[in-house]
Amino acid sequence: MATSTSSNPVHQPPQHKVFLNFRGADLRLNFISHLVGALQMEGINYFIDEDEMRGEKLEKLFKTIEESSIAIVVISSKYTESEWCLNELAKIKECVEEERMRVFPVFYKVTVASVKDKKGNFRDYLTKLSSDRKETWENALDFVTSRLGQTVDEKSDSFPT
Repeated sequence: MATSTSSNPVHQPPQHKVFLNFRGADLRLNFISHLVGALQMEGINYFIDEDEMRGEKLEKLFKTIEESSIAIVVISSKYTESEWCLNELAKIKECVEEERMRVFPVFYKVTVASVKDKKGNFRDYLTKLSSDRKETWENALDFVTSRLGQTVDEKSDSFPT
């Protein structure tokens, strides 16, 4: 007797429970490493781009985002330097608006107001962008600042091990 499998994505559990979106090696070696450790201790499946998708099309990365049920967006002072991060954020926004994902922003050593009002580095980097996606990225940043999240300030440099 033959068995059939359904390819209906509605009934499939997410491949990755949590998608981590962030910019910078300094975060990867500090805050993100602690966050990943906590996710591992709890047995939570997560995705972090370990350069395995470098050079590949965004569609593959977007599929990974779509397969996740939660996105943790860690915004730091250099976040808007990366069009890659901004494209991920725009896709995360789309998934949240379609109620396929939840987002939890972390404002790492930046204020929500500086991101929302595009002050300092956020203004500087966005001004330099000439892409036709600039408005989409600004809308995604506005969206994430309107969500309930967490601020990690300068005093939060040490984490328990």
